[in-house]
Amino acid sequence: MNKTDIRSKKDCKNICLVTESTENIAVLSLAQSLSKLNCKVEVIAFNNSKNNLQIDDFSFNIHIVETKKIKPPIKKIKRVMKYLQSVQNAKPLQNKITEIGVDFDLIVSNMYLANITCRKLNIPNTHYCIHSVISSVIANYYNNETGLFKFIQKILYKFLVKKLYNNQKIITVSEGVKKDLIKLGIQPKTIQTIYNPLDFKDIKKQSNEYLIEEKDYIVHVGRFSKEKRHDVLINAYKQSGIKKNLLLLGDNNNEVGRQIKQLVESLGLQNQVIFKGWISNPFPYIKNADILVLSSDHEGFGMVLAEALILGTPIISTNCVGSSEILCHELKPFLSPVGDVGALAKNIKTMIDNPIKITDKYIDRFSAEKSAKQYLDLCS
Repeated sequence: MNKTDIRSKKDCKNICLVTESTENIAVLSLAQSLSKLNCKVEVIAFNNSKNNLQIDDFSFNIHIVETKKIKPPIKKIKRVMKYLQSVQNAKPLQNKITEIGVDFDLIVSNMYLANITCRKLNIPNTHYCIHSVISSVIANYYNNETGLFKFIQKILYKFLVKKLYNNQKIITVSEGVKKDLIKLGIQPKTIQTIYNPLDFKDIKKQSNEYLIEEKDYIVHVGRFSKEKRHDVLINAYKQSGIKKNLLLLGDNNNEVGRQIKQLVESLGLQNQVIFKGWISNPFPYIKNADILVLSSDHEGFGMVLAEALILGTPIISTNCVGSSEILCHELKPFLSPVGDVGALAKNIKTMIDNPIKITDKYIDRFSAEKSAKQYLDLCS
């Protein structure tokens, strides 16, 4: 898809990043950052979502693995079929690696399904990067199931996760994800936390790509899914009593989106809560917001919080895994208990009335170069 820069072979490391989809911005940002450190980077993805790409002037290659989709006969075994599909993807992935024809100094697999595929190949010096809180994923996956079927699925999922990650080299995107992994009883060969890389320069550049009409608003950026807890956000916004509009950025054309729209109407907030839909580049909205709010039950790494800090936007959040590591110094009191509408409402009002000036001390930990160097140290 893109041509790599011509580099001298001296000190040039060959690195392969495997991911479920090209929409994984964290992986693409890492690839770009590693390229700047004189690495030859190949990204391999099982799905292509080119419209979601946000990084300009790639200096690495992107390869798409062509796979056949397995349609589950019934919805209840959808996750089982995805697992089997991931196992079957091992051969196409091996073929793609052979086609690239490079002896990689490091392979980093990202996300659960891609990790299943890479584990099947068992290539030396493969590290498995975990981006989510596994215990919360298990709870959410089977929240709507009942009885014996729910119990069996949970036990099976935990068994498969332990089998997947035991005695492997693990990377987690936050200390919270790391602690959760250990708590589940997983015993990795090695484990360390490396934050998702954030290209400060690129984020700031994108924040100036277009002008927005809205002024005096607070913003939430994220897909409409249960764990994002838009219901908590809407109720907290109502309770805060602030006059600024609330902008919701994210695809709302699903069941959760419909439920939240009904909640907004029931609270009489139709003229104050604005559904902006999915926006490929949300940074101008983040930059110009008075505050950014995150209301999730859990996050592997609250990337949107770090992005807001880079753009100088004050943030408040629920005290979930990932977020608690981002809100530090004077921002720490703006962590509210998960699901606590009253506490979140109070923090919204307090930050609006007395906003905190954001400086570099909040973001230095998240630089792309720092994360890339940590990955480079893993090369064989």
